[in-house]
Amino acid sequence: MSTPPDTSPAAISALAEAVFNRLSRQFPVCMGSDEFHFFPQVRATAEYDSGWDDFSPEALQALLSEMAVWLRRTEDLKAQLLSREDSVDIETLEDVLQTLREQLTDVGWHRHQPTWYLTIMGIGLAEAAEETSGRLATRLKTLPRFLDQARDNLKQMPCLFRDLGCDMIQGLLPWLPTLPADPRLRASASEAIAAFRHTLESAPTTQDCLPDRDLYERIARHHMGCRQATADIARELEDEIQETRSLLETLSRDIAPGNTWQNAIAALPPVALPPAGVGALYQAAIADLADHCAAQGLTTPAFLQRCPVTVTPIPAYMLPVRSNAAYSMPAGYPPKGGTFYIMDTRASTTVPADYRLLTAHETFPGHHLLDSRRWEQTRPVRRHVELPLFYEGWASFSEELLFDTGYFHSLTDHLLMAKRRFWRAMRGRVDLEIHTRRRSMDQAADLLVECGLPARQAAAMVKRYALKPGYQLAYTMGRRQFRRLYDRYGKSPEAPAAFARRILAQGETELHHLEANLRWSGLP
Repeated sequence: MSTPPDTSPAAISALAEAVFNRLSRQFPVCMGSDEFHFFPQVRATAEYDSGWDDFSPEALQALLSEMAVWLRRTEDLKAQLLSREDSVDIETLEDVLQTLREQLTDVGWHRHQPTWYLTIMGIGLAEAAEETSGRLATRLKTLPRFLDQARDNLKQMPCLFRDLGCDMIQGLLPWLPTLPADPRLRASASEAIAAFRHTLESAPTTQDCLPDRDLYERIARHHMGCRQATADIARELEDEIQETRSLLETLSRDIAPGNTWQNAIAALPPVALPPAGVGALYQAAIADLADHCAAQGLTTPAFLQRCPVTVTPIPAYMLPVRSNAAYSMPAGYPPKGGTFYIMDTRASTTVPADYRLLTAHETFPGHHLLDSRRWEQTRPVRRHVELPLFYEGWASFSEELLFDTGYFHSLTDHLLMAKRRFWRAMRGRVDLEIHTRRRSMDQAADLLVECGLPARQAAAMVKRYALKPGYQLAYTMGRRQFRRLYDRYGKSPEAPAAFARRILAQGETELHHLEANLRWSGLP
């Protein structure tokens, strides 16, 4: 008689940990950072954490064979009688593996994007510099081999991606001499990067940088988690655009009669900066939002002490591929803090009128609070997995919760909130339309200019969207799904905080699992 398979929570956790640890050995930088959203987040063991990620064909082929075994194991487990929570875990693990496999094979950024390797390189060196001199020295010594791997793999490089790679190198070269390492190692690394730039500049390139339509459909539906066809996504985006445009027009009439909403926002008084500059302004906003979330029972003063947010400028080498603001929390259990990246911290910098909403999105109750709760999970799958639709959808929706809890309340706040929703929907529309070939990239940039964005900024945004197909959909599509859940389960006076606590307690799962949990929990 055969032994029945072990379907205990411990067995599922053991499988997840085995998968994550194996992936972290091959991809120590991608797995250790939240910059690479299709990878689970795990810090590699000491034996591997000074190495570089291996995308060589032979290493990938070996990994893909192991992934097939893991996926068969998840199918076996799904066929057993599992608890509700265990079913969510095993389905989440299966989705992560399937998505990563398709990203490594069908999408293949490592075959097309020099920015992929340069981002790994910058993050890998920065992370090592914050740890030990030995880790940094090892990475600097082995950097030339990592760039040799990039040369071997980049066989189908679009001109746009090549140019973005060269732009990143322009930022990387001045940064390298600032690293706390032996000058000879820094010089050798600089020479290797300069040689890599020469390779890029002389390499043959292609014009088309977009995945085919069928692959994009799969990315949008499954990898991003929209679970809808692109035609249905387009309708949702258009509904959001029409709704927010109407809100903008109504609010601007109340605030500045006779003005367009763009002019009403442009006429808002400039943000007053403290003597210490922009960084201090954002730190004060973070503290104020954190106190508000603590008053709602979403965090505690003790947590704020042990898991702070640091504000810092976006590294120069990341400017070509990163938006004006970003958030990052390093892999670690329990969480120890995160970083809010802004464009500039100098005292002369102009701060956008919606900086408090932006801060809420990136910190409290957005990304920082979500990430910290995820890293406190006891279930490995929930702790290590970040899903784009959940991640960006929650952060976008969490801004709106601050209106229901009384933090934001003025007509100007509502106008700025409507503007943020409008622009996120427009960015999603641009992402969808360039990848489904409804607009060229130039036409997409022109559309953004027509809506009020400066031409140079619009062109740069569209280029970034080509690097991450489908990602811009996650903001609006996720926000709308969270809004539907909230409208269904968040009607009582205590509901905003109760709803947020229930969401934050689950980790990042597919939203249909989240809805089942909300229904089961008995939230009104």
